[in-house]
Amino acid sequence: MQQTAMATGTATGSLAARWRTLQKAEPNMRIRQMADKLGVSEMELVRLRGGDALIPLKNSFGDLLKAIESVGPVMILSRNNEVVHEVTGTFKDFTSGRSGAMGLAVGEIDIRVFFKHWAYGYQVQEQVRSGSRESLQFFDQYGAAVHKIYRVADTDGEAWERLVHSFADQELRPFKSQGTRPVPQRVAPEAVNTEVLREGWRELKDVHHFGALLKRAGTDRLTALELLRGEWATELERNDGNVLDRLLELLRDNQCPAMFFVGNPGIVQIFTGKVANLRRTGPWMNVLDSGFNLHANTEAIRRWWLVRRPSADGIITSVEAFNADGELVLTVFGERKPGTPESELWREQAATLEALS
Repeated sequence: MQQTAMATGTATGSLAARWRTLQKAEPNMRIRQMADKLGVSEMELVRLRGGDALIPLKNSFGDLLKAIESVGPVMILSRNNEVVHEVTGTFKDFTSGRSGAMGLAVGEIDIRVFFKHWAYGYQVQEQVRSGSRESLQFFDQYGAAVHKIYRVADTDGEAWERLVHSFADQELRPFKSQGTRPVPQRVAPEAVNTEVLREGWRELKDVHHFGALLKRAGTDRLTALELLRGEWATELERNDGNVLDRLLELLRDNQCPAMFFVGNPGIVQIFTGKVANLRRTGPWMNVLDSGFNLHANTEAIRRWWLVRRPSADGIITSVEAFNADGELVLTVFGERKPGTPESELWREQAATLEALS
């Protein structure tokens, strides 16, 4: 049923050989890192797999996410260059809007999906140290991974096979590299309508209205925080890789539940709960709990901010991390339901973090 990129010409053959050489030299290197080192997208390496190891999926991603509830527990993974977010659970009631451009699931699996950035999907079988591993992997038009869904021990194997068969495509659609995704440009402070920004911020009633405010003021998120420094935003110690360590330790030691948001242009993935097992490994700070893993390269995170926004439920406090390009890569809120104020326990941890920075 499939054709592989391996057969498309000598250039692809050369890439396959280079990949094999790199795998032998760096057996523990992740595929995303290998792609960067080889100067290609991650999807170009995924497409080198042959036979049943690569099954292309129809571009019916909303329907697939609605149907995946039938397979039971899975592990989902969303990431950007700096932070990886993994949750194990069961999809429940995935819904999409009338246009099909957006979708969401709430519950054990908590995601917000933006389908215009979902261009390709595959079922992938690979050999890892623990044995064979199966996943559904989705990529944007640049070949960058948007989202991955892994089969786990408790997944219903027959339902998984039926799902893959139902959404399998007959052909491997061609892919021509377009380079990497353009990085959104920062807005110069003098170009921002600061009056609109400050007035709109004071009048916020819902954190979900924040994006619309930034558009009205003509600014990006980080520039807005810089302009509101001292009033609504506090920059935590710059280039300090220990900000996340301190935050996670405060949450663990005080049994404070929090909400961790990580995403890329195609998805935002959320975990709500307490953290327990923390481990630092070189530049990576990790949460290694049952049902939730977080991996953050704190050397690549350049700016940390504590942000306070008004809402109909009172002040909402967040800790936000930005990369070198000024893109948001991680946001942490206290656990909260709409219509209720944020907890005093979370505010205490945020205030302590602010005082330590």
